[in-house]
Amino acid sequence: MAERGPRPGLTTTTLLFLAACLAVAGAESYQKFERQHVDFPTTEAPDPRSYCNLMMRRRNLATSHHCKHLNTFIHADTSKIQLVCGEGGVPTTGDLRESNASFPLTLCQLQKGSWAPDCSYKGTDSTERIIIACEGGYPVHLETEVPADVGQEDL
Repeated sequence: MAERGPRPGLTTTTLLFLAACLAVAGAESYQKFERQHVDFPTTEAPDPRSYCNLMMRRRNLATSHHCKHLNTFIHADTSKIQLVCGEGGVPTTGDLRESNASFPLTLCQLQKGSWAPDCSYKGTDSTERIIIACEGGYPVHLETEVPADVGQEDL
C-alpha cells in the first residue's frame, strides 16, 4: 500500500495559482482605478461641466441605467500617481496614503434632480493632495472627499 502524506508539488502549485489569482485581481483593480480616475493628458472640453458630462459617459460612469453621484479625475501621469504608493506618499488611516504633492483634479458631481439616462454633472477644477489605497504598489481606490461648501442637496 502506498504511503499517504503531504504532497509538496501540489501545495506549491496551489500557492502559485493563488498568487496568480491575486495578481490578476490586483491588476483588474488598478485598471478600474485608471478607467475611473485618471485622465492624462486632460481631455479638452470648453468648461468643467462639459468635461464631466463627457468623461462620465465616456468612462461608463453615467449610463442609460445609472448615474454615479461623485467622481474625481486626476490629471497626471500614472507613474506620478503610483509614486504615492511609495516614497511620494505617507500612510494615513487604514490602508490609505496621502500624496506629498498636489495634483490637478476635476470633481464631477451629479446635479440635483438629474437621473439616468439624462445624467448631468457639475464640474469643479482644483489642485489638491490625493488620498489613495494601494495594493501591490499600485493605486486601486481614490478617497473622494466632498468639499466643505457642497451640501448633500447639491449632490
